[in-house]
Amino acid sequence: MREQTAEKVLTWLLRVLGFLACLAIIAVVMPTSWMVAGAKYAGSPFVDNPLNQYLARSLSLLYAMFGVFVLYIARDVRRYRDLVSFMGWLTMVLGIALTAVDFAVGMPASWTWGEGPPTVVFGAVIVWLSRKVDLAGR
Repeated sequence: MREQTAEKVLTWLLRVLGFLACLAIIAVVMPTSWMVAGAKYAGSPFVDNPLNQYLARSLSLLYAMFGVFVLYIARDVRRYRDLVSFMGWLTMVLGIALTAVDFAVGMPASWTWGEGPPTVVFGAVIVWLSRKVDLAGR
């Protein structure tokens, strides 16, 4: 893959990731009834108590903050290529950890295989593309 192509694809992927993560801001203000319905659809009850409300909403805030961060670094992947690569490695670790947690807590197989392994692959793609961009800067 050409270096310029790698840079464009990496920028596009980071923008998509950042945008999707920013959508988590919706869960910060959504009605609890939506959370209950979403959990029921996923096959797990949502117990409405202060701790679960806090965990769901604060995690959503964290996702949204991460999305803004990713959108920021996507503005100049050459400048932030080391950070992008590091983020890719962390994403792979996250995918492995998510898979382990999903198995440990008994999430449905479709959830587990649809969350962790694709996260690992996505992180690997980020690392691979960032290395292509890195070669262009030397």
